[in-house]
This record gives sequence, structure tokens and C-alpha cells, in this order.
Amino acid sequence: MNKVCIIGCGMIAQSAHIPAYKHWSDDFEIVAVCDAFEASAKKVAEEHGIPNYYSDAETMLKEMQPDVVSICTPNMSHKEFAMLALSYGANVLCEKPLAFSYADACEMFEYAEKQGKLLMACQSIRFLPERLAAKELIDAGKVGDVYYAELSRVRRRGIPTWGKFHLKEYSGGGALIDIGVHGFDSALWLMGNPKPRSVSATMSKVHADEIGSAKSSGALKGGVDTSKFNPDEMNVESFAGGQVTFENGAVLSFKISWAANLREENNIVLAGKESGVDIEQKKIYTGEDGVSELEVGPSGFADEPFYGHFCLIKNVAEVLKGNAEPFVKPQETIHTTAILEAAYLSAAENRTVMIEELLR
Repeated sequence: MNKVCIIGCGMIAQSAHIPAYKHWSDDFEIVAVCDAFEASAKKVAEEHGIPNYYSDAETMLKEMQPDVVSICTPNMSHKEFAMLALSYGANVLCEKPLAFSYADACEMFEYAEKQGKLLMACQSIRFLPERLAAKELIDAGKVGDVYYAELSRVRRRGIPTWGKFHLKEYSGGGALIDIGVHGFDSALWLMGNPKPRSVSATMSKVHADEIGSAKSSGALKGGVDTSKFNPDEMNVESFAGGQVTFENGAVLSFKISWAANLREENNIVLAGKESGVDIEQKKIYTGEDGVSELEVGPSGFADEPFYGHFCLIKNVAEVLKGNAEPFVKPQETIHTTAILEAAYLSAAENRTVMIEELLR
């Protein structure tokens, strides 16, 4: 039985991590939660039947000596808490984004390896059934080498209005770092994790004063406090678009938005030498007229809006038993992090950024 501690008691901890660990109760026991606001930690512990709560993460780690720690804090503190948990001998599942720079991502994985512990980014959207089906098709050689891809993650009105997503000093960025990270991770995974070469990006802030529902902005189970959201304080992007080139010659075009006058999308389109796949539409394209259906299986957790976390946490259990490889591998997360860092630099300096610039 693996003892689990959770740092951060917000929406994603309560709606995803805690239910998933409880579902796999033969492998995990949540022994404590921690939040900077002690009242929040106490409330979550009581509501979920967790025996201990803390307001200081290091005290919790010293006293609980957990086997696994979930990091569910605002983005800018992910590295700090992940490194702290690793230093106390815990395996770490960290919410996305794992890091904001190529250098930080490399440092974190190098330290995890030194400690002999698992560090994995919580890239749960890979587990969408249609993405798993597309990956199976690609791995079977039926798509061939992917030379072009399109990533579209669009919300009509989906700016998160709880927590501190809209404040750069806490979140590090806006739509790109919040939902775009999932898209880049999935696209690279599907493409075989090619090494990125360059990024060109543009970003803007629009529709910050036109707010949708909590569900439309990612709080799929509700239960979030939006009273503190002030659109005038928002200092991160709500839209990002651009292009990534890869050393193997492939190209990835992207548009990422929290709020746009476009149709809702969560799609990846891939063009390969053998066929093309429109994942959201579940279509496979071959030859001049060939169109067939992508065969998609059930999710396995149809009643859970965050079912990807259930799959990911089960993978953690199997990795710790020595029965599986990490579903999200270090080099995949490092490449995704490099793209994010380069995209923000590109938008800030209005130029194409070469990935090799990040390595200096």
C-alpha cells in the first residue's frame, strides 16, 4: 500500500486526484492533505475522510513520509514542491505544467533520477478514447510518418474564474500554459515525440469580461468560488496561435483559446504518408476518396469527468510495482516544456525562436 500526500486542495485535487486515489484503494491510501490556507486543508480532509491535514508541506512530508505526492498547487510553485517531495524520498505526480523552462524540466528529471524516484507530469488528456485509438493506429504503421499536424483547443467562453489562473505571478501564463500544454503533449506523443526545432507564436487577451460557466472553463464538477475573479486584473493571454517545426521536417500548427468566437474544439489532425486522421471527427482519410471511421473504445470511467486521472494514477501504481513504464515519459515532457518556453519568448519578442537558444 502506497501512502499518498496531496499538496494543494483546490478543484483539481478534489475533483480528480482524491477520487482517483480512492478508486484504486488497493494500491493507495491518502494519509494527508496540505494547503497554504489551513481552513481549506481541514475542510477537504473532513469532507473526504482523510486523517491528517497541514498548512506546511515540509512538515507534512517529514511527519507522513509518503510514498507518493500529488502536486496540485498553482503553476508557479510546481517545481518548488516537486523538488521538495523528491528530496523526502517520494514519487511525484505533478499537475501540468511541470515546469516553465527547458532547463527547469531537465533539472527536475535529473534530480528524480538521482533520487531513484518517479516524476511524472499529469498529462491526463492523452487518455481520451479517440486519442488512444489514434495512437494505436499510428503505432500499427497505418498512418506512416506524420509530416503535418494541427492542434485546436478552443473554448467559446472558458476563462477560469476561480483560483489564480488569470494572474501571471501565480499561473505563469494563460490559455497556452493551462490547456495548450495538454494539446502539445498529446500531439507530440501521437507524432512519436519528434525533437522541436523552432516556434513562432502570437498571443492576445480578448473576451476577459465575457465569462462563461464554471463547467465551460474546466471545473467539470463545479464547486468553485468565482467571487474573487476580476477581469481587469487578468494579465495573461486568452489566445495563442502559431507553428512549431521539428528536426525531422514535420510541422505543427496550433490555436489555443480560453475565449473565442469559434466553435468549441479539442482536436488534433494528423497527416501521414499512409493516411490522415481527424481525431475529434473520428475519421481516417486515405487516397483520393477513401474515408473510414476511427474505431474508438469506451473510456472505462464514463461517469468521471476527470477519468484521465484515474488511468494515470493506475499507471503510477503499475510503475511502482515494476509492471509498466511511465505513460508520460520524461523526454516527452521536456520537449513539451521547450515548446511552451519558446512560444512565450516568440510572442514577447515578435520573432521565431530556435529551440537551441534555450539550451545555452
